[in-house]
Amino acid sequence: MKRHFFILITCLVCITLLPFSHNKQTIRVLDNEHILTPAQVNSLDSLYKAHEKITTNEMALVTTPDFGKDSGIVSFATRLGNKYGIGKKGKGNGILIVFSEAQRQVRISTGYGTEKILTDAIAKKIIDSLMTPEFKQANYFDGLWQGSKAIVTFLEKPANRIN
Repeated sequence: MKRHFFILITCLVCITLLPFSHNKQTIRVLDNEHILTPAQVNSLDSLYKAHEKITTNEMALVTTPDFGKDSGIVSFATRLGNKYGIGKKGKGNGILIVFSEAQRQVRISTGYGTEKILTDAIAKKIIDSLMTPEFKQANYFDGLWQGSKAIVTFLEKPANRIN
């Protein structure tokens, strides 16, 4: 009985810590700061899944209180995106949003294919104009939702499709 309980706990921890596992149909939102409700997580997850069906781009969101062994949000996002393989192999069409309420930072990190269309300048504009104003009001979901919607809308324009 104890062994089964240990295995169950281990599996739950693995599922929680590895949302972008080999099964790309799993969770795309990992809220380590516990700032989102389950309904908000589902809304973002559904948005990202629908976007992938239209474009094949893979989007994910991680909230985190710190950047662990990484020196900052940029290296954290890069390591996480590479570790979990966000984006289709050979296309580099991943988008990872990393938000830290505790560190007061947000980053839109793109794969090699996606960065040709969703440039750092465009990502910065989305962050500065849509996300940050909401974060300053502690409207974390609204900022993440508006930023995510802006990314999706931009990348779904026919002229911006990644081949």
